[in-house]
Amino acid sequence: MAKNFGFGGNIGNLMKQAQEMQKKIAAVQENLKNIEISATVGGGAVSVKGNCDYEIKEVKISNDLLSDHEMLEDLLVSAFNEYANMVKERSEEEMKSATGNIKIPGF
Repeated sequence: MAKNFGFGGNIGNLMKQAQEMQKKIAAVQENLKNIEISATVGGGAVSVKGNCDYEIKEVKISNDLLSDHEMLEDLLVSAFNEYANMVKERSEEEMKSATGNIKIPGF
């Protein structure tokens, strides 16, 4: 006699749902490469653009900052941190839509 481990005999259905969710997650991860994120700091002095797979595509720096090394460094750090936070938030939103708002570790 097969044991259902407390799932009321729906272990097959549960496995099917898990496989479907896995496919959705893979699709979201692939789609993140196509979602563009831009972060601008310093009143537009520095901007960073990339995708939600943490791939930087473009960095723009105002000519006015080229003579102020310290300010440029600070704004670059700020811009990259802002970009990373925006990617994280957007990635979480996309993943929630795929998982039905179930929190999955590592995503």
